[in-house]
Amino acid sequence: MRRGENAMTETFEEVTVLGRPMLFSCLRIDRDTVPKGLYLYEVRHDDDRQGLPVEIAERIVINHWGTLLSSRPIRLFGAPGSSRPCRMLQKADWSYEGADSTVQQYLERHPPRKEKRRGEER
Repeated sequence: MRRGENAMTETFEEVTVLGRPMLFSCLRIDRDTVPKGLYLYEVRHDDDRQGLPVEIAERIVINHWGTLLSSRPIRLFGAPGSSRPCRMLQKADWSYEGADSTVQQYLERHPPRKEKRRGEER
């Protein structure tokens, strides 16, 4: 059963989130179509519908703003009053770069890096 669009056939907007280059689509992307080495997150918009991305999580049901793909993981924390891991955003944490990209083009410019596991960090 398909649960969104195919990541490999879509064109994404280039964004910088939390200081890192990522891909954004306002569509839900099927996780099964995301290549190994990319991380998929969903984005929630503000409750006032001002078009502001305010939260990143593994899944967003209410106020779904779109989907982020990143070649590096985003550290998620527990939301206040919730056990669901997420990352709250400020306006300065997100910027649109004004360019479009496919997953393949993004991976050529930002290849996945092997992340160190906890305990291996220096």
